[in-house]
Amino acid sequence: MPDRQVVILGAGFGGLYAALHLERALRRERSTRIVLLDKGNYHLFLPMLHEITSGGVEPRHVVRPLRPLFRKTRVDFRRAEVRSIDLEGRRILTDQGEVGYDYLVIALGSTTNFFSVDGAAETAFTLKSLKDAVGLRNHLLEMFERADLERDPDRRRRLLTFCLVGAGCTGVELATELQDLIQKTLLRNYPHLDGREVRLVLPEASGRIVPCVSSRLAWLGLDKLRRKGIEVRLHAPVIAVSEGAVTLADGKVVPTETVVWTAGVKANPIVEGLPVEKDELGRVIVDEYLELPQFPGAFALGDCAHCSDPRLQAPLPPTAQVAVQQARAVADTIAKALRGQAKRPFVYRHQGDLVSLGSGDGVGEIGGVAFSGLPAWLLWRAVFLGKLIGWKNRVRVALDWIVGAFFERDISKLEW
Repeated sequence: MPDRQVVILGAGFGGLYAALHLERALRRERSTRIVLLDKGNYHLFLPMLHEITSGGVEPRHVVRPLRPLFRKTRVDFRRAEVRSIDLEGRRILTDQGEVGYDYLVIALGSTTNFFSVDGAAETAFTLKSLKDAVGLRNHLLEMFERADLERDPDRRRRLLTFCLVGAGCTGVELATELQDLIQKTLLRNYPHLDGREVRLVLPEASGRIVPCVSSRLAWLGLDKLRRKGIEVRLHAPVIAVSEGAVTLADGKVVPTETVVWTAGVKANPIVEGLPVEKDELGRVIVDEYLELPQFPGAFALGDCAHCSDPRLQAPLPPTAQVAVQQARAVADTIAKALRGQAKRPFVYRHQGDLVSLGSGDGVGEIGGVAFSGLPAWLLWRAVFLGKLIGWKNRVRVALDWIVGAFFERDISKLEW
């Protein structure tokens, strides 16, 4: 029987890579069991969700089943939904019973932050899961089907107006993918519709888009979006969402049947409920080792951890590259602790950012070098294709892209 047990909560980027790195770090030590808990039995590659919605990539091609991945390892994957964490008792309560731990890695990710905007949680679509992406795609197709039969011009324009709240990376990439789908495929197949009636509105509360890139590239990206026909509205926070309309802070109303909320995230509710110090987004505050100071042996990473970067004097952003680097550091720290060795503080090394702006276009920075246009888009595809887990998924997505380069996207509305 194993002497010690490491439990990892969540199979997103943070949890999955923590399990993989810990397995490698402890490959010669058989006295430690690694348990990975997640409510789903697959890892979802979130950076490509917008391509699921636009039909550029098939849904199954961006998921990796967990059991085959860990079949020949000591990682014990269990499909279970975490209900609560008992830090004092060192146990996890799930829908399948209790799980004790000696070391804990909390990587439960985040949920959508609606910022208490009236009606947003009840009305808006989100883009956090495979179900969200497919549901939004079906809704988009339904709007075009209904608009094709609608004879009232005001009603038809409302059906063909799509409001995406938040111009961060997710909102911008989704907006440009939808614009490609609409202009290159949908309008060709709905000849009774006037393309001038279709609107993509992108309200942003701050004064710039995609904060992950430099100001120069952000303004370049803004110009590209507007030239594509996307209505970007800066300094335009949404104050209310209702059935059929979005109200902005300046009093303007956007009539629409489609609202997608991509304006921000906050910590998982289970993390928000922990009896430790947290920030305004519910993320637990960790020390330089990504450990909860009040509970040694318990670590948090990714979207549910507030980890300050001393160089930036600000918390690290909730991105995949942050979670992956933190996962490697936590695995190394736990392995050292099991061997009685000294811990090393986590140091984040920014690798760059890439943002896709639709077919053949993008902006980004890597190693201080700025890219835009076709080179940035090709680099985006190369980088993210390489980050997919497993060659089968990489080949499948590459083939999806090749097919998409020669044929228009499928517009079947599939529901099960």
